[in-house]
Parts: sequence; C-alpha cells; structure tokens
Amino acid sequence: MPSPNSPADLPTETAAPDSPRAGFQRGLLAWLKAPQDAAGLDVMLRALATQGAEANVVPETAVCLAAAEALFVAIRDKRLEALVSYRRLAARVEQTLRKGAPDANLLADLQAPLLQFDPPPQAPIEALQPRDPLTTTLEPTAAILPLLSTPREPRFTTAQRGLWDNAVEALGIAWAKCNGTPTPEGWAQLRQGIFRLLDGALALAHPDPLRLAEALAAATDDLESTPPSPRLLTALAASMELLQEQGFLEHEALESLAQQLITRLERRDEGPRSRHLDTLFAGEAEDEIEQLRLALEALPPDCEALKDAARRIQQLADPLDLAPLALVAFRFAQSMERITPEQLDRSPGRDIALEWIDELERWITAIGEGNPPPPPAALAKLQGQLSALVE
Repeated sequence: MPSPNSPADLPTETAAPDSPRAGFQRGLLAWLKAPQDAAGLDVMLRALATQGAEANVVPETAVCLAAAEALFVAIRDKRLEALVSYRRLAARVEQTLRKGAPDANLLADLQAPLLQFDPPPQAPIEALQPRDPLTTTLEPTAAILPLLSTPREPRFTTAQRGLWDNAVEALGIAWAKCNGTPTPEGWAQLRQGIFRLLDGALALAHPDPLRLAEALAAATDDLESTPPSPRLLTALAASMELLQEQGFLEHEALESLAQQLITRLERRDEGPRSRHLDTLFAGEAEDEIEQLRLALEALPPDCEALKDAARRIQQLADPLDLAPLALVAFRFAQSMERITPEQLDRSPGRDIALEWIDELERWITAIGEGNPPPPPAALAKLQGQLSALVE
C-alpha cells in the first residue's frame, strides 16, 4: 500500500491541479491513515489556502477556513496532539468545502482548542477583524483571552462534583458494556447512568452540564426499544469520550464543548454523506483488510499486526461518522491484545477470526458503493465468540 507521502496519495507541485476540496480530501485521508505524519496536513493546508483566496468565498466560510488553518498548523507543528476530536473537525471542514458554508458551531469548535495558547494563534482573529457580520463573534472571544493567562479558581468544589464524577464513572462502565454488545439490557443500564448524571448536574448548579445531561436523556429515550441510528451512536460515543476526560468540567471552553455535544445529540436526520470520502475510506480500509488476512496467515498468526490493522481501520472510520464500524474494529483490536497465536492457529479461533474479517469487508464494501451496510448482528455475535475465547 502506498505511504501517505507517496505520489499516489498526495499531490505534488508537478501533479495535475486538484480542486481545493479534492486536494483537502486527499490530504485528509492521508492524515487519517497516519495522524502523526505532517504530509497530509500540509496538503490540507494548501487546499485551505487556495480555497480561502477564491473571490467567491463568503465571509463566514473564509473565517472558518482561517480558523481551520490555524488549528491544523498547530497540530502540524506539534503544539497540539492529533486527537480524534480534531480529525472529526477536519471532516466537518470538508463538509464546509462541499456545501460552501459552515455549520452553525464549526467556528467556535475550531477556535476552542486554540484558546489554551498564550498568545493564541492570530490567524482566526485577523480573519475576523474585517468581517463585520462576525464582529459579535470576535468581541466575546477577545474578551475572554486575557483571562487565560492568569490562574482561575475552579468552577466546582470536590463536594459539588462528587455525584457527577460518580455518575460519569458509572456511565463509562455502562457504555463499555452496552456498545460492544448492544442489547436492551445494556441500553437500560446506560439510561440509569444518565439519570444519575442528571442528579449530578443538579448538584453542580451550572447550566452547561445540566443542559448536556438533559440532551443525553432526551436522545436516549427510546434506546431500550429502538437501536440508535449511526449518527446518534456517533454522538453518544463523542459524548462519552469527552465526559471521561479529566478536565472536562473545568475546561475554559466548557460552554462550547457542551453545545457541540448537545447539537450532535439533537440531530436526528442522517444527512447526506460525502460519497467521495466514503469511496476513499473504503479503498484505504480494504488495504487494512488485506493486512488482517496476511497477519492471520502468518506462522504463527501475528496478533500484534492484527491489532494494529484493526486500530488503523478504527482511526479511518472514527472521524467520518462511522462510529459503529469504528467500535467493531476497536473491540477486535482489544481481543487481539489478549488472544494467543496458538488460539488463532486452530479452530474455533481461526474460523471465527476469518469470518469476522469477511463480515467486516462486506460492511466496508457496502460503504464504498453507497449501499446500506449489512446488519451488524453477525459481527456482534462473532465478537462475542472472540471475547469468550480470551476470557
């Protein structure tokens, strides 16, 4: 498989010129595959600069592109880690290039990670200054920047956050149990954890955690009878990930983070997907499927290579609103950490792993062809059998 730095993946100065969106997509897929490699980011930045210089770009889009440039430069320069949340933001920037306009919360979400720097990167601020329609966005942002350079008293005392912290821990346990093997009982346990989170939010007496807890409760009202849609599952995964972060309640951009999660939880429609990104994803993921098969055919089977290939599929799927597939790959990688080569070299372990790879390939192929993916029940059953082998 070509590396992210090869001509097959990235445009060069002498290659045929891409449109800014096509160039961004190509760089994004390279970055998703190798998050620690700056080559994909460089391509994305060139595409953003080209698009930002176009005369027909509306002010709101130009501001978001400038903020995206500042964020990706910080990641490229190792001032920020290449977190999954930033890769998700990159996918939303690609949607902005496709639609010609950003979603309502994109600018705030792009700028939130930059507020931790002192001084903050200037690109988004400079882009905002000449844009009269967004003066109202600049003023509150500028007003809070001086606060970031001085110590701030914690929002909540240890006593205040006791119920919340206990609820978050219980939610993490419930999520780990229910989203690997989604059953009515698992979703019921998750709902109980969310009710505890509501109690914890009331004790905090702060509007943002309370609104987030209420949004989680509303979004999961029907989980016990109706499985979540892929978009809702993605929103739940993002919420659980951020809630588990140590400094979530004390984050300077708590309001922005909470609003981002609330917006995702409230979106019920699946919305249009990017066919180009899905096709590129399928091509990259098929390469990893081949690596899975090669690792299983090795003598003895290479558990480490199996784990790494599954993790790469997870990293490709996670930012593209393919949370169920990313979760399946994550669970498989977990199993490969605990299974022995001997178990994979004979039945039933070998048969289960081969069938799991075949089922996952069918899912990936369906995504690449724009078809509805097959029901994940077969994969969930196989994953359960793998888990039983290593327990």
